[in-house]
Amino acid sequence: MRHAPSRRSVLQFAAGFSLLPFVPALGSYRPRALNIFFDFESSELTKDAAELADTLAREILPSARVTLSGNADTAETSPDRISYARGNELLKHFLRKQSLAKVRFNVVANGISKPLIRTGPNIKEPQNRRVEVVIE
Repeated sequence: MRHAPSRRSVLQFAAGFSLLPFVPALGSYRPRALNIFFDFESSELTKDAAELADTLAREILPSARVTLSGNADTAETSPDRISYARGNELLKHFLRKQSLAKVRFNVVANGISKPLIRTGPNIKEPQNRRVEVVIE
């Protein structure tokens, strides 16, 4: 003879499933990504980009792993150098924050290999001049 589940067991079961999105070991966690854009031929953070980086810094947990992938457009000279400089500039900005001292950062230079907008050679595309921040 089968017994009906108790109210307590039903609530425990439901509570367990409500926590699944917060348990990375179960595969439901997804890294967050955000782009911070730069001016042409520049690796300096603009005022707006610095404000966005500050907002993002408040969301990064000390246990996080953060990848900073620098990118350039096809019209910029030395795209590999400038994409790496952009990633490093954002890294320096983040490391000025005491709350991010224990975060593991990785800087990657993509150059022109991973554009948001595909263009031909020597085409200025502002959306390709960016650092993609991936928080895991």
